Amino acid sequence: MQSQQVPDELLELRDAIDRIDDELLTLLARRFEVTAKVGELKASQKLDSVDPVREQQKLERLKRQAMDKSLNSEFILDLFQAIFDEVVKNHRSYLK
Repeated sequence: MQSQQVPDELLELRDAIDRIDDELLTLLARRFEVTAKVGELKASQKLDSVDPVREQQKLERLKRQAMDKSLNSEFILDLFQAIFDEVVKNHRSYLK
């Protein structure tokens, strides 16, 4: 198999993707820092870890935003549901 020369434009685009991925991870870390505070507050106030009404409102808003940005709304809903599930798992760890 021959090694192909990777075009400079492709390398630049890959670098841009890497920077975006770094930003996504930084934002996700910030989100989990805030949701950790929410979990601690809920635990101290003896509130339920899950707020189904809030979650449904968030998902509906995210679906509209995804559609406005021409993103696959089902993918966005699945992605955020995974984030919400992790948040709830983290919140429940404060109840122990």
